[in-house]
Amino acid sequence: MATLSPDVNGNVSFPKASSFQVSKCCSNPNFARALSFNSNSRKLHLVLDLDHTLLHTTQLCNLTPEEDYLKIGTHPHRDVFVLETVITKLRPFVWRFLDEASKMFELYIYTKGNRYYAGLMAALLDPRKEYFPSSSRVISCEDHGIVGRYKSLDAVVGCNYSNVLILDDTEAAWTKESRDNLIVVEKYCFFRHKMGVPKCKSYAELKTDECGYLAALLEVLKVINRIFCDELAINPSGVDVRDVLQLFGNNSSRENDSYSNS
Repeated sequence: MATLSPDVNGNVSFPKASSFQVSKCCSNPNFARALSFNSNSRKLHLVLDLDHTLLHTTQLCNLTPEEDYLKIGTHPHRDVFVLETVITKLRPFVWRFLDEASKMFELYIYTKGNRYYAGLMAALLDPRKEYFPSSSRVISCEDHGIVGRYKSLDAVVGCNYSNVLILDDTEAAWTKESRDNLIVVEKYCFFRHKMGVPKCKSYAELKTDECGYLAALLEVLKVINRIFCDELAINPSGVDVRDVLQLFGNNSSRENDSYSNS
């Protein structure tokens, strides 16, 4: 597992690898050598959490008085959607992120929400079904059995642990076996509800938004993908993407047997 948090300058870096930052990724020797990689070759898989990773959804009744303007539709945010009793804000840059990521990865959505909610969010993110073309690419709580159960890569059709990455804001949502494939992303909170910082105003209240996180994360994914592909060209049968994550500060161990429930 690796955790990605921006520094004061907006750079995203892996812990325990301070020399690796998005702004410096081109200095990595594998990065330049992999530029010529044929994009039609074997793709990695990328499993994407929904809530607080690609978007933020809350009940309309949870909006604060300073956020009520979002119900009207005259606000400047083109990526805010009112759907029945909920309101959803897409994370800035998410459509461009998905478009660019789809060129490198087979994309999946994996949420602990139900299938109906997963379908609604998939339609917002991908109305033309370009990135998630089949129902098997959208995984909900019904697909892994019990509501509240840990997410597991075993529920993702067509991938194995050596060729898949996960983006999620919550490490504890995943089984131990899946966490070596996990990149923990900065939690995206647009609305006040469940922000966790009660004295701070939300982006919605401030009429502003996050800037640059998904763009920086995309650059990190490009580096990981290109290093993987570079190694794959040398050793077609023996490359494991978890080893690539370890190069950049994977701070978990495959021998660690304990779950983190915090």
